[in-house]
Parts: sequence; C-alpha cells; structure tokens
Amino acid sequence: MGQTEISARRFHLLSDPIRLKIILLLRDGEMCVGDLAETLGLSQPKVSYHLKLMHTENLLQRRTEGTWSYYSLTTDVRDWVKKEVDDLLSIAPVAHSN
Repeated sequence: MGQTEISARRFHLLSDPIRLKIILLLRDGEMCVGDLAETLGLSQPKVSYHLKLMHTENLLQRRTEGTWSYYSLTTDVRDWVKKEVDDLLSIAPVAHSN
C-alpha cells in the first residue's frame, strides 16, 4: 500500500469527531480508556470501540498494566499528525486570501 492510500485510510478514520478528539488528547501522552471516556463524556464501551478501530489500523499502540489498557499514538502517527497539521497551516493564509 502506497503513502497516498495510507494517508487516505488515516484521514477516513479521523473524519469521525470522536476519533479526532482521541488523537488530540493522546498527542501529549498515553491515557487509559476510563480517563478518555471521562474526558470525552462518553461511555467506556463507546470509547473502546473507537480505540479498537484506531489500534487495528496502527494509529495507536496499547500497553496493558494489570486490568488497565493504556493507549498512545504510534511514533509514525505522531509525526504524521504534526506534518499534516503543519501542512494545513501553511496553506491556510492562501485559502483565506480568496
């Protein structure tokens, strides 16, 4: 799979507002499902569903400690998110000038 296809799959996953919020929360480090659910105001099963989708696509890594699962962005995704945001910000002035 080429880089364009990988980016398309990632953008598709992140088109959901809940998953995008999760990515933004995890930019600063790992969080457990319970903390994510509380912060987002959602049930743990709903958050777990979204985490599973993102983990399956290698957007997140999971670390288990006892009965707790902690999620964080993979290094690749952290770099990708930063690059995409920087790219969007670099074209924003052009978009606003029209």
